[in-house]
Amino acid sequence: MLRYALVIVGVLIFSVAIMRKAADTCIIHADKWNKKADSLLSISREVMPDRGDILAQDGEVLATNMVYYRALIDFKVPQFDKALFNDSLKALCKLLEQHFPEKNAATYERAMRRAFLEKKRYFVLLREITVGDYEMLKTFPFLREKTKYSGFYINPEREKIIKREKPYGTMASRAVGGLNETFHGSSGLEKALDSLLYGVPGRTIKKQVPTGMVDWISDPPQRGLDVKTTIDIDIQDITEQALMQTIAETQPEFAVAVVMEVATGEIKAMSNLSRLPGGEYVETVNNAVRAYEPGSVVKPLSMMIALDDGVVRPNDIINGHNGVFHYPSGVRVRPITDTHGRASMTATEAMKYSSNIGLSEITLRGYERDPDRFVQRIYEVGFMEPFDLFIPGAVRPTIRHLKPTVQDRINLTRMSYGYTTKIPPIYTLALYNTIANDGKFVKPRLVKELLREGKSDTIFGLSYIREQACKPETARALRHMLYTVVNDDDGTGRLARSKKVTIAGKTGTVRTIGADGKYETRYRITFCGFFPYENPQYSCIVLLGKPDLPGMPSAGRYCGGVLKRIAETLYAMGRLDVPTVVPTDTTRVYTPSVLRGSLAGTKEVLQHLGIRGDMARCCDIESGCDSMPDLRDMGARDALYMLERAGLNVNIQGRGRVVAQSVPAGATIQPGTTVILKLE
Repeated sequence: MLRYALVIVGVLIFSVAIMRKAADTCIIHADKWNKKADSLLSISREVMPDRGDILAQDGEVLATNMVYYRALIDFKVPQFDKALFNDSLKALCKLLEQHFPEKNAATYERAMRRAFLEKKRYFVLLREITVGDYEMLKTFPFLREKTKYSGFYINPEREKIIKREKPYGTMASRAVGGLNETFHGSSGLEKALDSLLYGVPGRTIKKQVPTGMVDWISDPPQRGLDVKTTIDIDIQDITEQALMQTIAETQPEFAVAVVMEVATGEIKAMSNLSRLPGGEYVETVNNAVRAYEPGSVVKPLSMMIALDDGVVRPNDIINGHNGVFHYPSGVRVRPITDTHGRASMTATEAMKYSSNIGLSEITLRGYERDPDRFVQRIYEVGFMEPFDLFIPGAVRPTIRHLKPTVQDRINLTRMSYGYTTKIPPIYTLALYNTIANDGKFVKPRLVKELLREGKSDTIFGLSYIREQACKPETARALRHMLYTVVNDDDGTGRLARSKKVTIAGKTGTVRTIGADGKYETRYRITFCGFFPYENPQYSCIVLLGKPDLPGMPSAGRYCGGVLKRIAETLYAMGRLDVPTVVPTDTTRVYTPSVLRGSLAGTKEVLQHLGIRGDMARCCDIESGCDSMPDLRDMGARDALYMLERAGLNVNIQGRGRVVAQSVPAGATIQPGTTVILKLE
């Protein structure tokens, strides 16, 4: 009874203590504890949303978020299967080496045996794996066992690593841009459209559950919008490869190449490469939107204004001053000179020969009394309008107004052939695009559409800076002038001439300005043009800054060579709507009538295009063939169309034109047979 009494007394005392403490907490000091609880429950944390993707025009991913995890093994799990671990280790390490070759099998084995002997709880098997990698690892020997036997696991919350990845590497890297450490855009489209790509952050609050306090998502994060660009993966790849070939030969400080679709203004490729101190070329600065003195490549702008205002006509005779033009007479100033002096020339020849004197004479003829009228006309055609390309750091041209003074009249002559101004390459390209587009000044665009959860949210459609920047007949006259620059034997751009695609364009060479403000002996060379001439589909500008070449480098050979390779590769891929015959008459385009199935007409076309082929073995592409045709030298699109009409399956290897076929020409066609075509 005594022991019982003592137990009862003890329980009563303990109960009183509990009641006293409860009263102290809930009544006497309730405000203190309520305040503390409120402070804990009010703790909120921002939840980072998933950043939207940047896509190419066909939906291919150019930049996306990738989530990685650390793969861990806990060697202290109570039921760890030691025997199975020892038996499976070598086979496991061989598979790890095969799929994760950053370490060899021996290194993996040593690290795992050491961790096993030390009974490590958080042994890092692999530092960055995807969910797909994790699922694959769970099929490997030993790791496929349950966690309680193998200790293998990932922690989706604590070990999650988010990275911004570019599946195509450096492709269009400056246009796409990059992120800073806070996962906000630092350059390119990532920066310009950061508020849309980033999304809306979520919030968490503290919530009391039986097991304690947990983070509870009160406001879920909203994923950012996806941005679909106008970039064409194929054209971007072709452009970068063509540019790198020229870079290897010329070693410039920087190189730019931009390809635009004539009808829509969509930028299909944009490559900006700069040389690092070690000689490597990477995308660091978007020079396509930075302003430079353009040189002769901007002469079509001066000619456009003069033609449109009726100052000159293509066949008007211009005084060539035998290569040395002292203007104004009687004033000591450096004369305007041409490399090859002529007593006279037509306006078309002034463009073909890239005559500084010719363009100066034409511009003075119309605007000598009122130099600023020339500048006003540049504004009127829309050349100074902002493009809004969503590229940070993009600038507009710098063209200052002129006064009716002697010095500004001299500046007018320099301005007419590309000096005393600063123009970004993208603006020069837009000018040539306007010429190719019958005077319609399409606004260049890099962003095509915004997508929300895979569905269209905002579309950036076709828009014009000016629906008619110049008269259609002015644009046609300029196109012919630019045709002569490349396709006449004495044109300055003749080295850019192609036998497959008719190219029209203009060269530009300008001395660079040093830190002291004086002209250096180094050059910046440019070629801008469009193709095919008969039905322009693409315009392109290529610029090389300070190429490491002796003397004055040839813009037609090096910059024009890049454009030529791009055009010919697109032609080989069947991406160009080329005419039936390359024109030989510079005044008109000759296009023979070729009836469907006409072998004679087809032979004539192929001969003009320089394509060999045995026409006796050619069959009608529309009506089909009874036997296997000879597909050599045929484009992939035509070969695919012909064979599929005959009921054959086609496997295409490579790109370009057909050089070999698995079923020989003349063989009997068996519908359902697979034909392998090798293209080069």
